[in-house]
Amino acid sequence: MAIKFRVVAAVAGFALGPALAAHAQTPQMQQTAQCVLSATRDTRSRLAVRLIRQACNDSVVNTGAMFERQRAYDQCLVQQLSGAQSDAAAVQIQSACRTAFPLF
Repeated sequence: MAIKFRVVAAVAGFALGPALAAHAQTPQMQQTAQCVLSATRDTRSRLAVRLIRQACNDSVVNTGAMFERQRAYDQCLVQQLSGAQSDAAAVQIQSACRTAFPLF
C-alpha cells in the first residue's frame, strides 16, 4: 500500500508541475504586487483598488523616458487613491490626478 501511495503522489506531483511553473512570479509581477499591497491596505472602493492595480502595473512596465507623464499620473493615483472609501471619491481623485498630470 505504501508503494501505491508513492506512485499516486509522484503522478500527482508530475501533473501539478506545469501548473506550479505557470505561477512563477517575474520581478515585474512582484514589484506590482508590492505596490498594490502597500496602497490598498485601507481602501474600500473597488474602483480605487482597480485603478491602483492598473497604476502599479503601468509604473512597473512603462519605464522609458517617454512615459514620464504617465508615471507622474500613476504615482498620483497610487498615493491619493490609497484609503479611498467610495467609488465616488475614487472618480474625483482620478479626475484630479488627470488634471494635475495631463497625458497630452
